[in-house]
Formats: sequence, structure tokens, C-alpha cells
Amino acid sequence: MLNIYCWRCGTGIAEHHILGLGQFDPNIGKYKGKGFIAFNCPKCNKTRYQIMDSRYLLIHNKANNKVNETKKEMIDIDQVIDFYKSLDEIDTIEGFLKKCSVSTEIEGIVDKPILQPIDVYRVYNKLNSNNMQRLMILTLNKDNYILSWDFLGEGLNYPISYEPKIIFQTAFLLEEKTSVIIAQNITNNFSEPTQRDILLTKRLIKAGKVLDIDFLDHIVIRKDRFYSFDQLNYI
Repeated sequence: MLNIYCWRCGTGIAEHHILGLGQFDPNIGKYKGKGFIAFNCPKCNKTRYQIMDSRYLLIHNKANNKVNETKKEMIDIDQVIDFYKSLDEIDTIEGFLKKCSVSTEIEGIVDKPILQPIDVYRVYNKLNSNNMQRLMILTLNKDNYILSWDFLGEGLNYPISYEPKIIFQTAFLLEEKTSVIIAQNITNNFSEPTQRDILLTKRLIKAGKVLDIDFLDHIVIRKDRFYSFDQLNYI
């Protein structure tokens, strides 16, 4: 299953917390063609709505089918009722769109292409605004626009891992050409990469080549600066 997090508190959303998936009309409105997911956040104890690239819906279904191809998805009627109760509380279309939006500030950043390490630095700081120690995985399309982001580490149900099957999980499920960048703030006194850091990164580059996924960079972020393995010529 595609990793999904509450945009308010960062809690990982398990499959049983998901209320439903949907898609906007491809010809109408600001969000035309995009999908959305509704879920109950177990920490906030609130129903949240998040805009998604419509391909995420395909990824979600593919991932579920891979886990158990013989199991047909069942819809919990109580969850459906709760979902529509939440919709009834919204009086206007604008109110619904506001609930669907991750946040205006985040939209302004993730809608731009990643062209240099400072772009990753800005995205990381905005998405990890609570400054927890985390590893971020960015999956980009062929034009370097962000298709998805995932966080591993502090405050989440997913520990930090550099295993290729974790780093390339989303990119592998997409049919189009993709690339991956990772960024982290887990090193307190970073001055230069250790031999282990370099070997782990080179392993990801090799794994990406096997999967036909470009591994573009590994970025270490400190409070007021960042270090790019690519710019430092370590990869």
C-alpha cells in the first residue's frame, strides 16, 4: 500500500483508516482530473481529505492486489456512512475543496519542478515543519515534478530504512519513467559523508539502474544549510 500520512500531524494512515477514494471531473475546476483520499486520522481523531495525483489511486489498488490478489476489496458500510456524514457538514463546494487541499503553502512548493538541491531543501523544510528526524523520499516524473513524497522516521510508524525496496517502492509501481531523491536531517554534526553513507548511496544508484529508476541525489539537511552528495561529487 502507498504510504499516506496525515498532513496535520504526520501520523501514518493504515488501510483500515481510509474511508474512500475519488476523482474530480477531468474537465472542470481547479482540481480537474486529480484524485482525493478521505481518511480518519487516529491521532487527530478527525476526518481528513487530501488531494492526490490520480495515479496514486492506481498505485493504491495495485499495491492492495499484490498483497492478496484473490481478496476482493470490501467496503465497511459504517465507514461509508461516516464518510458521507462528514460531507454533509460541508455547506459549499469551496469548503469541500479546502478540506481536500493539503495546504495552499505546500501546493505552491510541490507544484514546481525540482531543478537543484535547494529546491529539495525548501520542500523538505515545508513538509517536515515539525523538524522531526526523518528521511524523505521524493519520487519525480520525467520533467522533475513531484509525483509523491514519503517520510520515514521519528513520529511515524515507519522506521528509517535505506533498503532499495523501501526507497523505490512508489517509483517501481508507476508505469512511467521516474527518478528518486532522498533527503534527511538525521545527522547532527554532519561535515562530510562517512564511507558507510557513500556505500549506502551507491547501492541505491545500482539498484535504481536495475529497476530503470534514476537515483538523482542524497541530501543531508541541517538547520540553516544542506549538503548534496551529487554536488560534493560523492555519487
